[in-house]
Amino acid sequence: MNTEPTSPGDTERWLCAGLCLTRQEHVTPDAVTASVPWLLALLAESPALPPVAFVMDLGRLVAGVPLAPSAAVPDTLPRLRAAVRAYDDHVLGRLAAEPHLEAVSAALARLPETLHPRGIAFLVARVLTRMGFTAGSPVSPALARRVLERPPTELLQAGYTALRESGTSAALERLAEGYEALASAARRAQALLGDAESFTLENLEHLHGKAQRMALEQAVEAAEALSQSLPPKLRARPVSLAPLPMSLEDEAAFPQGGFSSVSNVGNLENLVTSELVYMEDEPNLDLFDVRYVEGELLYYTRDESITVRRRRVITFVLPPGLVDARVKDAGVRWQRVVVALGLLLCLVRRLSLWLGTEELHFRAVFLRADDGAAPLEAERGLCELLLREYRARGTAEVITAATLEGVLADAEERTKRARVDVVLLDASRQVETMFHSPGPRVGLHVLDLGAPSPSVRALRDRREVLDSRKSEPSEGGPRAGEPWEAWLGVTLELAQSLL
Repeated sequence: MNTEPTSPGDTERWLCAGLCLTRQEHVTPDAVTASVPWLLALLAESPALPPVAFVMDLGRLVAGVPLAPSAAVPDTLPRLRAAVRAYDDHVLGRLAAEPHLEAVSAALARLPETLHPRGIAFLVARVLTRMGFTAGSPVSPALARRVLERPPTELLQAGYTALRESGTSAALERLAEGYEALASAARRAQALLGDAESFTLENLEHLHGKAQRMALEQAVEAAEALSQSLPPKLRARPVSLAPLPMSLEDEAAFPQGGFSSVSNVGNLENLVTSELVYMEDEPNLDLFDVRYVEGELLYYTRDESITVRRRRVITFVLPPGLVDARVKDAGVRWQRVVVALGLLLCLVRRLSLWLGTEELHFRAVFLRADDGAAPLEAERGLCELLLREYRARGTAEVITAATLEGVLADAEERTKRARVDVVLLDASRQVETMFHSPGPRVGLHVLDLGAPSPSVRALRDRREVLDSRKSEPSEGGPRAGEPWEAWLGVTLELAQSLL
């Protein structure tokens, strides 16, 4: 399919005609003006553009502006009219029904106004990538800027003229090819929006450069893919640790107890409402004032009971040797270290859901090298973004430690008041031999990333309770030589072990 314009004039007609095909009742100059920054930002993302009306439609859709897919298509080539109708059904119809659309719209609305064009350009590029769309038309950024800087009324007039004139059939044929490719790609795509889009938009203002953004997208995609191996619910195994008293996040606003009794001592906000019947409009002293002075008014009293929950601390240790996992294995879409960070995010999300009645605290500890260097600084920054929501709640932290022995000693100290698990991500296969076994109350889980197919080994009370290398693959389970299937199996085994 040849989608490259043959001349600057052809490109100009392609752009102007595309602006007039946006799916709303009447294309206004204000709508064109609002979409120009989106188109220029998309050109910075990709050298090829889809039909420009798709950028306008998606931007308006995520902004909460209703589209009009049943609006009349301007009079033009029959092939183009049919392609626009197919685009309405298979692209806009699917986008409007996407379950992640609300989360994406909310994340975009929270961005600063100056970042909205960048956010919409990112979103358009991601949707096109999910669809596998490759029929974009290469457009010179200088030419596009020169055309789009013209008055919007002039652009619309040129666009409607191009749609009607027979001399512009080359540009209209390319538009028809682009719409047909969009509809065909949308029919083949599993989903047009996902968690990666909303997650990246929420962190867009904290991302520095396209490389970090792509790493964040891939880690979230890996977390989504790994979560498919986990059931919706898993039952936690019984533990001997007794519940401990906990403090609520906002005790002043939400006391743990309820109203337990009535007393003549209390604050006015707890006054029994029936006491207001004693208030009178007479200028003289009324009965309410008398009862207040004599301490006879009735007040509700709260049951200030203490909430008790079990406390859990789960520590993920990432040693410097994890740099050896910066490789991409055959059969896996992402680098090994990116999948490992996706596994960390997946476990944090699922354990927070499954163990919601317990007080959970997650720790991601990055170890320094022997010379004091921090070879995993890029991964540490990415982990901070992945856990930003949990760090804001106070349920997760990302820290740096000097030695593994210090981390295990701290874990042993925490066992006095909590159940503690340590997950060691070992890519060099040497870290485990460099430290003594932790205390009997610390659960140690070693995730071996030294090979394309990972494995996990769990110790508790100095006893080996899991070694995925010794287990026989179940029917339909992960088999040797299938790295991604091994990742799915390790995720389930590690989740069950942590429960």
